[in-house]
Amino acid sequence: MEVLVLSCGMGGGHDAAGQAVAEELRRRGHSVTFLNAFDLKDRKTSSFINNAYIGIAQRVPRLFGMIYSLGNAYRRLPVQSPVYWANGKMSGYLEQLFSEHHFDAIVASHTFPALTLTKMKRQGIPLPKTFFVATDYTCTPFEEESDCDYTVIPSPELTEEFCSYGFHRDRLLPFGIPVRREFAQDTPREQVRRKLGWAGDSFVMLLSGGSIGAGQISTAIRVLRPFLSGDSRRRLVVVCGNNRKLYEKLSGECAGCGQITLMEQTKQMADLMHGCDVFLSKPGGLSSTEAAAAGVPLIHISPIPGCESHNCRFFAERGMSIAVKNLKQDLIPAVEALQDPSAAARMRQAQRAALDRFSTDRLCSFLEQTSG
Repeated sequence: MEVLVLSCGMGGGHDAAGQAVAEELRRRGHSVTFLNAFDLKDRKTSSFINNAYIGIAQRVPRLFGMIYSLGNAYRRLPVQSPVYWANGKMSGYLEQLFSEHHFDAIVASHTFPALTLTKMKRQGIPLPKTFFVATDYTCTPFEEESDCDYTVIPSPELTEEFCSYGFHRDRLLPFGIPVRREFAQDTPREQVRRKLGWAGDSFVMLLSGGSIGAGQISTAIRVLRPFLSGDSRRRLVVVCGNNRKLYEKLSGECAGCGQITLMEQTKQMADLMHGCDVFLSKPGGLSSTEAAAAGVPLIHISPIPGCESHNCRFFAERGMSIAVKNLKQDLIPAVEALQDPSAAARMRQAQRAALDRFSTDRLCSFLEQTSG
């Protein structure tokens, strides 16, 4: 089977979800092409869109929230959005690709390429089976304008919300957000800790702002330093992602503190999650799902307003995370609460009950049944 996976590079979560599907299909012996859809036009456009998103999310998250609110307001109007028409203009580039390559199925892990496929479908351009993967725990603005053959949603509990925006119930696949196999597999914690060089009796906190290093990372570190100094066995591992400025800033602020380890981009995220005692992160849809699949106690901090606020609420209401609104007042109490083994175990049980960690397997099996 030949499968095309389309993302658009806006944040790491969409790419990671698409890559998870691509890796599993390749493991099963299928051929997969993974593309940033905007690369089909030119690298400058792709880079501009990605950098604009990252800049807003890192520096002015409130603006991102305002844009999200405008999108919510626009979806009430009885007309197609400018987002639909803008992405529809990409149809010619995809049609050229399809004239040169045969695909049995197409998976879009972002709304933008899903809208391009929708425009092509309405133009009567022949397409194989198309799948849109929603990567946040809500129906975000403009997703309802997509019309792929199937839409993968993060949870069965979101079915009614997606249907309220016009999705057909029988074309929703409530499998969950796809995550790479290494997050879902049962990995012995002691083995991972030896690999990472962490002492067996240490209490390790993992702090991340996602692939873009967004959120109040510096503030969280300052709040946690008294907690670290209270016990030499406590450690804080900070992943800055591709935010080089954050890494350089923290290198100065954390100089001389042997209990804090700074990292830039890493391919060890699954090991870090499996090995740590608690994961502190902004509530990205993909990173939160990875944490739940790995079974790591989770604290959500500094959501980017919009879809991440919905992610945070979804997890906290089901006992899959602790949502911290005020870092100075509530962060250390949240960490201390999850030091209790019984509290951590209850959170892991809630994660297992609410989400299917083998969502990628289910989606790929469905792809094989319907497109192979």
